[in-house]
Amino acid sequence: MAASALVAIAATPALAQSTFDGGYAGVNAGYDWFNAHPRAKVAGQQSTPDKQTEGFNGGLFAGYGQTVYDNIYVGAEGEVNFYTGDQTYGDVLGRYRVQPDYSAGISARLGYVVQPDLLLFGRVGWQHTAVDMESTLAGGNFRQYSQEYDGVKYGVGADYAIDQHLFTRIEYNYTDYSHSSRQLTGGELRTVPDESQVRVGLGLRF
Repeated sequence: MAASALVAIAATPALAQSTFDGGYAGVNAGYDWFNAHPRAKVAGQQSTPDKQTEGFNGGLFAGYGQTVYDNIYVGAEGEVNFYTGDQTYGDVLGRYRVQPDYSAGISARLGYVVQPDLLLFGRVGWQHTAVDMESTLAGGNFRQYSQEYDGVKYGVGADYAIDQHLFTRIEYNYTDYSHSSRQLTGGELRTVPDESQVRVGLGLRF
């Protein structure tokens, strides 16, 4: 999707340059809700605890975009993020610990330049996230491991140009990850994660 966005940019006739045209890089920070949705089944007992790991996150982003037609903006962006959340919780089958570590991704952005200094955008892309997990369940089942997930990320946000080069950003993102399964003594532990985050950013266009 990101590659298609860049191809569209390259194939579009040059228009009057927008404040948001060109390459950029920046930093972001925000708050994150990661839910592993662990679903344990051991010795005939089944449990589906639903507890989110909350915490602050921060990272770096960089990308390129261009106004291609009638204030329509098309671009591609890469990012890397780090987490502070660490949550331990339990249920009738035992105890779980979920600690997101880092994530990286790339997405296509499509937006509209509402005013010369304001860009509203949506995004869709791929996200890869590593999570440190621990479970202590019935029957002496103990697991401590790092699990990696891939998912589809969706988001909406706004960029505001302070001047020709400096801009701020606010956005909301949601990621739907693939599931994972681990075999236990007499059962199985399955996780079906998703993630929500709100964040603000500060960027430099060049």
